Amino acid sequence: MPRNPNKYDWSGGLPACIASFSIIEDPRIGGNKLHHFGEVLFMAVSAMLCGMNSFSDIEDFCDLQADWLRKWIKMPNGVPRAQTFSNIFAIIEPDLFNRCLAEHIGVLHPELKRQIIAIDGKRLRGSHGLDTEACHVVSAWAAESGLTLAQEYVADKSNEITAIPHLIEALALSGHIITLDAMGTHIPIAEAIIEKKADYILALKGNQGNLHKEAQDQFHFALRNLDLQHSEGWSYDQRLEKSNGRIVTRSVTVNHRLDWMDIGIRGKWRNLRSLIHVETQTTQLGSDEVRREVRYYISSLNEPASAFQSYVRQHWSIENSCHWVLDTAFREDHNQTYIGHAAKNLGAMRRIVLNLLKIDLTDKRSLPKKRRRAMLDIAYREKLLSLA
Repeated sequence: MPRNPNKYDWSGGLPACIASFSIIEDPRIGGNKLHHFGEVLFMAVSAMLCGMNSFSDIEDFCDLQADWLRKWIKMPNGVPRAQTFSNIFAIIEPDLFNRCLAEHIGVLHPELKRQIIAIDGKRLRGSHGLDTEACHVVSAWAAESGLTLAQEYVADKSNEITAIPHLIEALALSGHIITLDAMGTHIPIAEAIIEKKADYILALKGNQGNLHKEAQDQFHFALRNLDLQHSEGWSYDQRLEKSNGRIVTRSVTVNHRLDWMDIGIRGKWRNLRSLIHVETQTTQLGSDEVRREVRYYISSLNEPASAFQSYVRQHWSIENSCHWVLDTAFREDHNQTYIGHAAKNLGAMRRIVLNLLKIDLTDKRSLPKKRRRAMLDIAYREKLLSLA
């Protein structure tokens, strides 16, 4: 981090944990700049790592931790006000912050082993104003590593279909398995995934018309008339789980031989090799009521049902381990920042901080406990920030 507050070329001077921020140029114009841009970013990341979720919280943290901050930055004009933080974040180009997120993973975790990369959208519910819609972001989540790899914001008056191709293009996906819900099940998206030398598992619903109907008809026949454990071209796996007062049975059936399909339908989906049927039956203990849910998927993989059982479950970790955490630990949906680009840039920074907290697999504490320890234990804070 540069010690000279008037030195604006600060690329390469940031700590390793946020070196990716060097691609962001100071968006402020004019000469009346009391606070060094790089230092403002460093203060904001440090504060959020220690449990601060809003600009006013960030200001309070910096006031209380000014002596520690001066170990690493000069702060010639003291701590910026909350409004100053808000003003700066409101004018930073969000695409640059999204690039920071991707660059950040390259610094901290340069090579990811083959795993599920779940792509899914989330609305920042508190980011709407009187005349503006809430921001909607599509993220790529490495399920096993527990890291957000990249994100893309959905343009106004658009939907996830337009954002997903940009996200796929930005990522190094070779060898990975990409999972998407039905919103992303489109022929060009499947084509783009294969072009990136990856495989896909795509949820299938009625929006796919004849393909969905053919899958329903085929599994309707097979589940009633075939011995799926021994039938050629089929595989079957069932798991039972007891937790939270419920008994959940998950049955996965995979059709590996697709020569029965209409060639005009099958031929549209590049490398299509499997159709998957997932049935979940949930029974509350002490009750006879059974809730049944059936889902269909298509995939470029030709693997047994036991593998798809794991892959499909891992997809939902983006909801449980990313989106839910952002809402509960970081209070993302409760944050009512909406001026300019501030909500989008705060969203990217939350994911960067979440990655910092998750990157150390030796620390098994919960995320709230990690953030609280970072606030109280300076050595631990500096370890997470790669300052130690």
